[in-house]
Amino acid sequence: MYAVNIRTREKKTDVSPELYGLFFEDINRAGDGGLYAEMLRNRAFDDGIVPEGCIYDSENKLIISPTGWRSSFDCCENEAVAGWSASDGASMSLTRQDTLNENRQRALCVCFNGGKISNEGFNGVPAEKGKSYRFYMFAKSEAYVTVLVKLESKDGEKYAEHKFDINGAYRKYECEFTSEATDFDARLVLSSESGENVTLGFVSLFPKDTFMERENGLRNDLVQKLLALNPSFLRFPGGCIVEGFSKQTAFRFKDTIGPVWERKPHWLLWSYMTTNGLGFHEYLQFCEDAGIDAMYVFNCGMTCQGRCPDYFDEQLVNEFFEDTVDAILYATAPTGTAWGDRRAANGHSEPFTVLKYLEIGNENWGDEYNKRYEFFYERLKKLFPQFVYISTDHTEQAGLKTEFVDEHFYADPVFFAANTKLYDSLDREGACIYCGEYASTIGCGEGTLYGALGEAAFLTGIERNQDKVKMTSYAPLLKNVGYVSWEPDMIVFNNHESYAIPSYYMLKMFAENRGDYVCGHSVATESDRRIEKGVFRVDGRKPVESRVIPKGCETDRDSLADGSLKKTGVGRFSAVFYGSDTIKIRFWDKGTEGENQDHYDWTAENGKSSVVHYNGWSKEIICAETLCEVSNGRNNVEIITAEDSFIICLNGKELHRHVLEPIPHMTVVCTVDMQKNEIITKLVNFSETEFKAEISCDRKMYDSAEMITLTADDYNACNGFDAPKAVTPYMESISASSHYYVKIKPRSINVIRHKITD
Repeated sequence: MYAVNIRTREKKTDVSPELYGLFFEDINRAGDGGLYAEMLRNRAFDDGIVPEGCIYDSENKLIISPTGWRSSFDCCENEAVAGWSASDGASMSLTRQDTLNENRQRALCVCFNGGKISNEGFNGVPAEKGKSYRFYMFAKSEAYVTVLVKLESKDGEKYAEHKFDINGAYRKYECEFTSEATDFDARLVLSSESGENVTLGFVSLFPKDTFMERENGLRNDLVQKLLALNPSFLRFPGGCIVEGFSKQTAFRFKDTIGPVWERKPHWLLWSYMTTNGLGFHEYLQFCEDAGIDAMYVFNCGMTCQGRCPDYFDEQLVNEFFEDTVDAILYATAPTGTAWGDRRAANGHSEPFTVLKYLEIGNENWGDEYNKRYEFFYERLKKLFPQFVYISTDHTEQAGLKTEFVDEHFYADPVFFAANTKLYDSLDREGACIYCGEYASTIGCGEGTLYGALGEAAFLTGIERNQDKVKMTSYAPLLKNVGYVSWEPDMIVFNNHESYAIPSYYMLKMFAENRGDYVCGHSVATESDRRIEKGVFRVDGRKPVESRVIPKGCETDRDSLADGSLKKTGVGRFSAVFYGSDTIKIRFWDKGTEGENQDHYDWTAENGKSSVVHYNGWSKEIICAETLCEVSNGRNNVEIITAEDSFIICLNGKELHRHVLEPIPHMTVVCTVDMQKNEIITKLVNFSETEFKAEISCDRKMYDSAEMITLTADDYNACNGFDAPKAVTPYMESISASSHYYVKIKPRSINVIRHKITD
């Protein structure tokens, strides 16, 4: 049976106007060459410099941080001039001498000698016929040199050209030119007949057609996709890049303001560098232009805890605190003050009024975070009480004042579909929740309908709890197909076109159909059992005595040498532990790790027993903590698993007997739009089953309704450059009344708007 009973006169909670926002982090080259419309790669010639304090492993082409984190980087010192090449007799070399300014670590020395140097952009410089481009460079020469700047094909066909006469110290040379042809694999070329040396300090090429036609602007087609989501806020600039992988690579506000050629570069832990052209000022300007609120995430004195963390000393923590204060003053102080005047000098005389949220750190936790969180929160709240402050962990559980907690979920679609009730039991007097990063990742790398279905089911649960879960943002936002660090991503682009994954269209449907309040409703639905399988594994310990009798396979004692079984599904695990203060056993372990991990952990420690499901970068509390006693002597453990249930016993005492929650076919949330006098029903069918849903309501309604549906013939359906609209919503009119039936397609996300007549 599938039924929804809607009670419009039963108001549950107001709709949160901030529920759907955006989170931007420079990952997958989402910044330079992406949202930030710069067309030239390595415009400042700094790409490949090894960060201070780090070591370069040339054999394996890895950067090693002071604490031992290892990562590949796209180009390293002395290996190449990233993005640039010389031909036809020209030669070029990098120099650390006589750079443009103190923040530029290198310049490019060129002897053209009748040849040319070329920049390949980000997999090509996209030239379009009739489009205009802004070019500038800082150059110097001790002799008079005529340099031609051109847009050319790879084969040398000229599309646009301008001539500069260069002589003397560094000077800014700039022009606009219009392309005579369309070629998305063009090059920016500098050439000269002269044999004299020319030094380039900084080079830039922008389309004139940026968002709001700003000179240091954003790529228009990507911005329009973002605005079509009707976002309420933007979280920036990260993400893990805020923390960095060393003290030197932690995000600093002061490095991201002022003329772009004077900004310090930033080594990102996503394996490339940015010139910080998209900086604090540009984020605020975008929020103002878009009419949305700004959420600033800042470093609180620690590097990324998932990458061999480094914890800053008191002096450096204070330095980052002052950097945060200065950032806030830059945004909000009037002219006539030091930071207000700095902002005015950068083109915005009036204070920005968009800054609303301040997030203390990113994905930080534990005692080291708690003491830094308290340090920042207490002082900032006194200085700036007008802002909403966000913690990255449940710091309220440590007795600290907490307004919002930022929770992140990266998992498989089943995890999301099975956790639609996650927030139903929240402490209504406790901290509010911001679901700042979430996405169906496992098995959904291209961005599939299956992923969107799981996320949509999860969001119906969030929408039911908007009194406490007030903000969300999908992550990551953007992916340049030529530079992939993480998948899936909501919007995929190359240098001239883009498409959105099914999750984008699901979110657009949800954001466009909000209503004013969540009303009472009850749901009847069929469900599927949540069936699990995988191996038992003793985490970090080898059982002294063990007996394993899994159903359907023989005991494999050799595999117990590392405390694991090669295979099992339904079965029984028995073991004896001696002198253990902690016992930890994994079961239903799929054998995957990291972002694809999927296993259940039973832990007995400090007199408490618990079961947690780890799925991707998410954890699901399966069984609440219960008291237990681990003996200093002999401990008998027995775990019995069925397809969707388990029993855990310690020393003959049953600690946990649990049946996994089934996965509902249908999840629903209902809201009322008072202005339009409409009922909005969001209905997700996560299953392969087509069914008729019985809809009943306590109000009289028109005999027709509008229904928007996102579906496809396969869970793995996705969009692409060749079929950008393969999975997109469509609208139809359906027959309706106060009591009617509607056909719900399998694998579908639906929004029904009913007009109320009484």
